[in-house]
Amino acid sequence: MLRKILANFGVRVGSAVLNLILAILFSQILGPEGKGQQSLLLTTIAIIIIFEGFVGGAALVYLSSRVSWFRLLVASNVWIVFVCLGAYQLLMHQFDFQSSAALHIVMLSAISAITSVNSSLLLGKQQLKAYNVIQLIVPMVTLVVALVQVRIWHTIYYQDALYVAYGTALFMSLFYLIKAWAKQEQQNSWADVWRQILSLGLINQLAHVLQLLSFRLTFYMLEQQGEQAGVGVMSNASSITESIWLVASSISLWQYAVISNSSDIVYNQQITEKLARFGMLVSLVVLAVFLLLPGSFYGFVFGPSFVGIRSLMLALAPGVWVFTYALIVGHYFSGMGKYGVNALASAIGLVVCYASAHYLIPNYAALGAGLSMSASYIVTSLVVAYFFLNAGGKLHVFPQLSEIKILIERLGRSVKSRTHV
Repeated sequence: MLRKILANFGVRVGSAVLNLILAILFSQILGPEGKGQQSLLLTTIAIIIIFEGFVGGAALVYLSSRVSWFRLLVASNVWIVFVCLGAYQLLMHQFDFQSSAALHIVMLSAISAITSVNSSLLLGKQQLKAYNVIQLIVPMVTLVVALVQVRIWHTIYYQDALYVAYGTALFMSLFYLIKAWAKQEQQNSWADVWRQILSLGLINQLAHVLQLLSFRLTFYMLEQQGEQAGVGVMSNASSITESIWLVASSISLWQYAVISNSSDIVYNQQITEKLARFGMLVSLVVLAVFLLLPGSFYGFVFGPSFVGIRSLMLALAPGVWVFTYALIVGHYFSGMGKYGVNALASAIGLVVCYASAHYLIPNYAALGAGLSMSASYIVTSLVVAYFFLNAGGKLHVFPQLSEIKILIERLGRSVKSRTHV
């Protein structure tokens, strides 16, 4: 368990470092307005991807060991095409996007969604190495292409870089999927496939779309206030602060795959409680380091226009840290196939974000956006905790000293075994 979590964490750290370098590159080359445009583009693509995952999505992790892969792939990809056609029309006629811009957004979302389908099937079979490689490819290739663009043209064509990165990840996901295909033997009727994929995927993706909106709704509200530069600064502030979730995401990746293949409720709850305790402790330590760095440091890294980023990080910090708990415990419910809990928690969080942002953003601009996002994180986490306690789970924020000692001993043995000391 520990080695797999550490491996996942290493990949997440590597991905975060690459994304940080990308954020610095964008901020230095294009300034806060250019960074804001990049953030809005990614957020729009991400929203469409979530709708493309309404049939299947992350629920494929749960279904991959229970339903025919061929039929899961056919159903998921047919739905992706359907959503792309609808999204293209919606972007042009409802949100006044130019035809070419709408087409690129839809195409990029489709490539990423198909890759996500393939990756989810691999994760469901606990093919963690393949899954991690695919996740690391996107930021790595994007950075390489962006650096080449800066070298040759002294600017960044982000859209082109995404095409290369997403295309490479899609190719790799297909490669790994073909290798693992022989291990899948189960067959199911089409009616049974659509019933399961809709019942689980719809609720799970509803949770994701509500969660993403509660996280990034303030970006669009800031833009409507004419604060596009504020979107760029807030984007970097949230990216840095939310990077503490690397700990929780590394933990929950292994946790989700294991619980999806387990029927032992007591074990699932106990492992979730233990992982949540350690996740909260490590996340707090990392967050404290980020907050202790002065604003001048961030101004040096991202550019003079980003000096005020630290005040936004302070506004986000309480909610971001508390949400670490929701990330880990939420994956307990996902692994058990109870996606409704996360959907309800995210819906309540979105309401809190929307209501508070309507007052805070007009009065406090980007700082108000940070406060409303933090409130949303906290409320969402409280709802998840309520359901976990009602299901028989226990709430302990930090691990006991004896647990920490055991972890350190295991880490030491793991390092010795790897270095042959």
